[in-house]
Amino acid sequence: MKPTPTLLAALLFAPLAALHAADAPKPNILFIVADDMGYADCGSQGCKDVPTPHLDSLAAQGIRFTDGYVSGTVCSPTRAGLMTGRYHYRDGIHNWVPPGKPGLNAGVPTVAGYLNSAGYRTGLVGKWHLGEQPECHPMKRGFAEFFGFLGGGRSYFPDKPKAADAKINLYTAVLHGDEPVALKDYATHDFGREAVAFIQRQKGSDKPFFLYLAFNAVHTPMESPEDYLARFPDIADKKRRTYAGMLAAMDDNIGRVLQAVRDAGFEQNTLICFHSDNGGPITRNAPNASMNTPLRGGKGQTWEGGIRVPMFVKWSGRLKPGTYSQPVIQMDLTATVLALAGVKPDAKWPMDGVNLMPFLEGGHGAPHEMLCWDYENQWAIRKGPWKLAFAGPEKGQKQPVLALYDLTKDISEASDLSAQHPEVVKQLQADRQSWSKEVVANKPSFTANSEKAAKSP
Repeated sequence: MKPTPTLLAALLFAPLAALHAADAPKPNILFIVADDMGYADCGSQGCKDVPTPHLDSLAAQGIRFTDGYVSGTVCSPTRAGLMTGRYHYRDGIHNWVPPGKPGLNAGVPTVAGYLNSAGYRTGLVGKWHLGEQPECHPMKRGFAEFFGFLGGGRSYFPDKPKAADAKINLYTAVLHGDEPVALKDYATHDFGREAVAFIQRQKGSDKPFFLYLAFNAVHTPMESPEDYLARFPDIADKKRRTYAGMLAAMDDNIGRVLQAVRDAGFEQNTLICFHSDNGGPITRNAPNASMNTPLRGGKGQTWEGGIRVPMFVKWSGRLKPGTYSQPVIQMDLTATVLALAGVKPDAKWPMDGVNLMPFLEGGHGAPHEMLCWDYENQWAIRKGPWKLAFAGPEKGQKQPVLALYDLTKDISEASDLSAQHPEVVKQLQADRQSWSKEVVANKPSFTANSEKAAKSP
């Protein structure tokens, strides 16, 4: 068939990047998620007492998001948003998922399901925390392989042997697929080893892979191998020293996984994404001696310390190293990888995440007009430089707090500007109310959840 003049013109003037993308093979995807890691707990974020060379290499060789957010302030909500690319409230996740309670809506498509249907080989290693019911199992949600546990937390060391007829606790049991197995070593080492093995199995395959490596480090219980504790004799605080050992073990295993990607010849065509699931828990929700400096608050709060996290992406074959300062959120990673895989999300389940590639490759503007959070008796909205935050009374307080901050000048949320800018407060309140009406449906009462939250994993 002879090309028409219109077709020839389209080919001649089509952006070269678009033509390149159309011809390029689908990239491998590696998601790495830390659990309860502090904003300031790696060298690229200012950490001084715990070396994290492998995380720092990701930040230096990739793109570091200065304003990288997660949609949840605790474990399950962020993981739900990462799996679906949608605000977790839309799919029944308002808080962490306790043992035996309903998990992620079984109908909503997941990134693993989408990628599986697009020809990817999919695997999950580590923590799930989106329900332990059969319909919630990762291998029912798009993952072809699973090694890890279904709940929110467990010991890092192997369980004591149990009687043959003892009932399996599916919240804490380590599973290989559906089968309970014993840890061979410290959990972080086991998860690193399994992730490396998954990558090695992909060598020679004509299919791309998607690996979701979800460490439970550095979540409580505070348990570190002795050889890692011995690395930090100068840290006087016992909990911080244990945290340092746990963090160093995770960093070493991230290094082993990154090396496996290089050794397999995948580095030039693998998008690697890293972030923590929420800010470090400082005073509530299982404090672990993490540090969120210079941010205010921590896990379980909608202050910056609860929702702004270390976040890096690296793609040696395509993305130029540097920093990106527009606000982004973990749901964007989901939308980005689906776009790269040529997958169009189901219109019945529209995504809140945005494909970041046009922005990371030189595009202008901001990925989001605004971002919003809602947790128990707190909420926040970020729009441009402005953040409006509401927090109900906590222990020692008599009145709730409603405050406005310019985050480009006040990352620590120290100076309330609401009195100086009442028009901004009014507009952000209206924007937040419209968002909440659409997104945060059937929210459980704070009273019903407050006691649970104080004890949550």
